[in-house]
Amino acid sequence: MGKTIRIQVDESLKDVLEKLRREVSLGLKQKYGIEEIIVPRTLSSQILAAKMQGKKVLNLKISKTSMNKGFLEIL
Repeated sequence: MGKTIRIQVDESLKDVLEKLRREVSLGLKQKYGIEEIIVPRTLSSQILAAKMQGKKVLNLKISKTSMNKGFLEIL
């Protein structure tokens, strides 16, 4: 995982990152039958950066915190 820095961005980019975070969360909840999954805010920027760099595959890990809940990480 890379370093986290603070930057100022246009609100439209913030909205794109939030939409990506929601889509990832919903997709994984459906795929793995999890009721709640936490996708950290910085993770959506990492996913977007990987897409922009042309990466097709990301190694993701869901750390289960309970029977129906989990936390998403990039390996």
